[in-house]
Amino acid sequence: MKHVAIIAAITGLALTGCANNNGVEQQVSSLSNKVDKLTMEVSKLKAEQEKQKNALNALKQAQKETNQKLDNISSSFKK
Repeated sequence: MKHVAIIAAITGLALTGCANNNGVEQQVSSLSNKVDKLTMEVSKLKAEQEKQKNALNALKQAQKETNQKLDNISSSFKK
């Protein structure tokens, strides 16, 4: 009699576990989709950051060239 009760309890737990797998699979799928979206957003942000970095470097180079031209002009007035 105890064996039958134990087997019934184990069977009930096993069926409950199987029923919960579907919910877990849906949650995992949902989380995977969210991770994929975040990965794409991070990639876009990295690309945008690289563009901004390149633009900043171009501005710094233009600033150096302009400063050099101004230095050349001011030195010609001193002579």
